[in-house]
Amino acid sequence: MRFFYKEKLIIGEINIFDIKDKKNGNKKQIIEIDNITYGGDGIGSLSSGKVIFVPKTIPGEKHLVKITKEKKNYAYGITKKTLKKSKSRINPKCEIFEDCGGCQWQHINYEKQKDFKEQILRDSLLKIGKLEKIKINPIIGSEYPWYYRNKSIIPFTKEAGRIVAGFYKRGTHQVIKNQTCYIQHQLINRIKRYTIDLLNEYKNISVYDENINKGLLRHLYIRVGTCTNQALLTFITTDERFEKLEEIADILMGKIPELEGIMRNINNKKTNVILGNKSHLITGKDYIYDYIGNRKYKIGLTSFFQINTLQSEKLYDVVQRYTNMSGNEIIVDAYSGIGSIAISLKENYEAVYGIESNKNAVKDSRYNAAINELNNCHFIKGDVKKEIPKLLNKVKKPDIIIFDPPRSGLNKEILKTVIDHKIKEIIYVSCNPTTLARDLKILKEEFEVLNIQPVDMFAQTYHIETVIQLRRLA
Repeated sequence: MRFFYKEKLIIGEINIFDIKDKKNGNKKQIIEIDNITYGGDGIGSLSSGKVIFVPKTIPGEKHLVKITKEKKNYAYGITKKTLKKSKSRINPKCEIFEDCGGCQWQHINYEKQKDFKEQILRDSLLKIGKLEKIKINPIIGSEYPWYYRNKSIIPFTKEAGRIVAGFYKRGTHQVIKNQTCYIQHQLINRIKRYTIDLLNEYKNISVYDENINKGLLRHLYIRVGTCTNQALLTFITTDERFEKLEEIADILMGKIPELEGIMRNINNKKTNVILGNKSHLITGKDYIYDYIGNRKYKIGLTSFFQINTLQSEKLYDVVQRYTNMSGNEIIVDAYSGIGSIAISLKENYEAVYGIESNKNAVKDSRYNAAINELNNCHFIKGDVKKEIPKLLNKVKKPDIIIFDPPRSGLNKEILKTVIDHKIKEIIYVSCNPTTLARDLKILKEEFEVLNIQPVDMFAQTYHIETVIQLRRLA
C-alpha cells in the first residue's frame, strides 16, 4: 500500500506523521479530547477546526486518530495510538470491549463516569432546554456497577461450523462471541453458555443469515428476576422446523433450576426488529416474577421492566418523594408499561390511573395491582395523547401526571394538553437528556423546575435516567 506524507508532527520524543492513504482517503491527526458526548464518544477538533468524535477516549487525553469518515461539519475517527492518558482511564474488564457495541465506558473509572453523566445532562439542559442557573442534584450511583442487566437479547452466528452467540461489533451486525458479559446478570451468562454448548451437540441446526434471509436461529432472549432468581428463556427463530426443540428445552430445564419456562418466538421478516408477532410456550411458564422494593411484578416476554432492578428502587423512591402526596391526589402514570411506577407508589393517594397502549402490558398491570392488593390503582388501554384529555375532562381532574415516555420524549400535542388544562404538577422520568431538554424548553414557560435528580441505571454506558419535578407557576 502506498502513502504520501503530508506533514511531520513532533510531540516530545515521538515522531508522528499525518498520513493520507491514497486508496481510501483516510488520514491521521493528533487530536486533543476536550469533551464527551451523549453517545459516549470523546470530542476533539481537527486541524481544520471541524469537530471529530472518537470512541473509547476521555477528555484531557491526546490521541493519534485515524479519520474514518468525514462529513461537511464533523468527522469520526478511531485511536491508533494513545499519546497522553487520563488519570481516570482504567483497564476494561471485558476482553471484547474495544470492539463490542454494548458498553462505551468500561475504560473510565466509575466515579468519573458519574461526573460525565452529570455534565452531559447539564449541557443538554443548558444548550437545548435553555435552562440557566439550574441546580442538578448529585447523581445517584450504583454500589456495584456490574452484572446488573436483567434482560439480554443475544444474536447467533456460526464460526468454523459451530454455533456461537455474543454481541454486535460497534456499528455493524457482525457478532463477536464472548463467554461473560460483565453488565449482564450472572444467571444470564450461565444460561447462555449452557444453551450454546447444548445446541452444538445437535447436528444441522442452522443460524439465520440476514443477507439471504434464511436459517433458523436468530437470537436468544433471556429475562431474569434479580430478586427472585427466576429466568425465562426464549428462542427467537424463523418458522423453519426446529426438530428436537422440546428435547433441548427439557434438558435445559433440568440443567438450570432457575429456569421457569422456555418459549419460542417466530420472526420471518428481513428486519432489525427483534421479536416477531407469534410466540408460544415450549415448557414451563411464560412469565417470571421480580420485586422492586416490596412490590411484586409479573414479567412476560414483552413486558417493559426497568433493566436495572436494584437501581429502579432508588429511581422510584425519587418519584415517590417528588409526588409529596397528602392522601387526596388523583395521579396519572402515562406510559405505564406493566404498572411498575404506579404500583410502586405508597398508597397515600385517592387514585392512580395508568395509561398504556400495549394490551398485554395493561393485562399484566391489572394483575400486578391485584397481587399487591391495590384497589385504587387502575389501568387504561389507549394512546396517551388521547386518554389524558379524557381524564382531564372528568369532574375531578388529575393533580399530578407522571410521564415515563420512550426515548423520543413527549410530543407537542401532549405538552399542549397539560399546559392548557392547568395541571398542577408533573414528574418527568426521562431516559434521554436531549429529548428531555427539548420538552422542558416548552414546559418551563408554564412550570417551575423544582428538582432535577439523575440516577445511574446503566453503568459502563453513557445512558442516564433523570427525574424532574415541575410545578405550575403561580
